[in-house]
Amino acid sequence: MSSARERLTRLLSLVPYLDAHPGADLEETAAYFGIDSDTLIDDLQLLFVTGRPGHMPDDLIDASWEGGQIFISNAEEVSVPVRLSAEEAGVLVLALDMLSSLPGLDSEAVATAASKLRVAAGENLRTAVDVSPIDADEELLSALRQSVEDGSALSIDYYVGSRDELTTRTIAPTRLVPGADWYVDAWCYSAGAPRRFALGRIRSWEPAAHPPMSVSEATTNSYEVTLGLAAGGAWLADELDVTNREYLDGGDTSVRIRLLVHSVDWLSRFLLCHADVITEIDDTEAVAAALRRLG
Repeated sequence: MSSARERLTRLLSLVPYLDAHPGADLEETAAYFGIDSDTLIDDLQLLFVTGRPGHMPDDLIDASWEGGQIFISNAEEVSVPVRLSAEEAGVLVLALDMLSSLPGLDSEAVATAASKLRVAAGENLRTAVDVSPIDADEELLSALRQSVEDGSALSIDYYVGSRDELTTRTIAPTRLVPGADWYVDAWCYSAGAPRRFALGRIRSWEPAAHPPMSVSEATTNSYEVTLGLAAGGAWLADELDVTNREYLDGGDTSVRIRLLVHSVDWLSRFLLCHADVITEIDDTEAVAAALRRLG
């Protein structure tokens, strides 16, 4: 069964399609939208209560499919294909520009998609769409990308605003993350745990050797765990070092992820912070550590 979001998306495409193809074959239309004929009929029946506010007969869409041919009427206001607003187009172009800066992607394909979107949005909106990615020090970005690719470490001077303090740390970057600022996820040897650093707060940097691990770190190798996240916690998948994600068949946004973990101690604290949205985990050691913290 389709989720409410999937059905709404399909209906917004179905009406202009049927308006442009009067007498469309029922079975062929269902196949075109990747559904069966019974689901399509359910969608057509929903159109009878869809239309402008007022709910008078002339306000609602009319549909018929007798003889296997589909006809709709009174659907002029929703028969135009959905188009992006200026804000939506700008956000997508900005996202593509940021993606082109990340390592491991086909930058040429991303740039081509962004270029096509700019042209299409400009034609639709009759105005130029001009957005730029987040400003960041190009030398710093280049150093971090190189560090991510070859697994090297960096020594950074990092400003902590909450304490008005400039700290020196040795980090092993794992990935770059665009957001309100550019961020880098890294193993911080000073904290002995994964950390996320804002590039705007990195004052200086230089190559560094990986420090020798402490006894506790040496006994805790990086490993992967499987976590299930309820719909209310699905956003966490975008904040973590996820190696795989699978959206569950529940009609919502619940998700199962594979997560790279560097420390049982960190994972146990994560479990306690987000216990209300975690539906499953295959790491009994971390669960036991979390329970000990509660005790």
